[in-house]
Amino acid sequence: MKPLEEFASWSGDDRIFWRAPGHDAMAGLGAARAVEVDGRWRFEAAAAAAAELLDEGEVAFAGFGFADQSGTGAWDRYPSGRLVVPERIVRGPAQGTDHTDDGNPLRVEDGTRASYRDAVKQAADAIDAGELAKVVVAREVEAVGSIDPAVVLSRLSDRFESCAIFGFGRGRSCFVGASPEILADLNDDVVTTYAVAGTAPRGATPADDAAIAERLATDPKEQAEHHYVVEYLRTRLALAGVDLDPTGDTEVRTLPGIHHLATTVTGRITPEPGMALRLAGALHPTPAVGGTPTTFAQQWIAEHEGLDRGWYAGPVGWIDHRGCGSFYVALRSALIGPSGMRLCAGAGIVAGSDPEQELIETDVKFAAVLDVVT
Repeated sequence: MKPLEEFASWSGDDRIFWRAPGHDAMAGLGAARAVEVDGRWRFEAAAAAAAELLDEGEVAFAGFGFADQSGTGAWDRYPSGRLVVPERIVRGPAQGTDHTDDGNPLRVEDGTRASYRDAVKQAADAIDAGELAKVVVAREVEAVGSIDPAVVLSRLSDRFESCAIFGFGRGRSCFVGASPEILADLNDDVVTTYAVAGTAPRGATPADDAAIAERLATDPKEQAEHHYVVEYLRTRLALAGVDLDPTGDTEVRTLPGIHHLATTVTGRITPEPGMALRLAGALHPTPAVGGTPTTFAQQWIAEHEGLDRGWYAGPVGWIDHRGCGSFYVALRSALIGPSGMRLCAGAGIVAGSDPEQELIETDVKFAAVLDVVT
């Protein structure tokens, strides 16, 4: 069977699906060895565990929460960091599955619109007061009903060929998504990360779409938001010992339903066991999902956002015994449970942000997942 079919049929507690652009899919089934990490040094602990646990030829999958403390409630099976060496890995094409869902479409319950506008206003006030330069404010919606995670993953794979498609299943829960944003990829000695910040919806016609993309590429607010992310990534990678290449050009990256500003940042470093996890830890959270200054933005989020992000906006990916691997930021994602899905999406707030426009941006981001299940 293909990886997604194996994922769908697995009845054990742990099942993982992973498909990155240009690569075969992988299904990680069961947990031969697993380590949970917590606290400020969780990435270092995970890197040390990977170096100790992985034998030649083995791969571990890992996922991390946005915050360094474990979530609660719906997120209680997803600690702030978990590294799993599967009992078995199946590799092959992501497509070709026959999964369908004959149930009723999920019913979306969105009760956070007014509170989100208020939170954006509070964030803008903090920025005007000089407390922050940028902060990402997220909100949550629920889609009520029954849905098979394998169905969602199959549809996301079809719709988002240029994104990493992931599914981390724990018992009756599964965290799924389609992320456009590489946090840290280490292939031999080549390090790659993406700055993805600045967003606009797609147009109704080709002419409208081109005009929207052009406005995004020249909008001062979006350019400022993007600049924070690029400079942060370069600074953090340099501190981690990466020999940086010159910064590439910023481009408009177009996906189904959405445009993003994107800049690729690359460099060189000699791999060693655990290295990809250390690089992910050096970069998380970027200003694209947290804010700047980083510490103050995280504190503001914890005090004002009113949301347990869980693994949303945290790093997810894999690492091998050499220390090479690939971690993406868990965006365009949802936590699937027995009674439906919980989705999170955020927008970067900077000076001049408009609460209504930021709310619309979250709607556009929610649609990436909602459009395949409703």
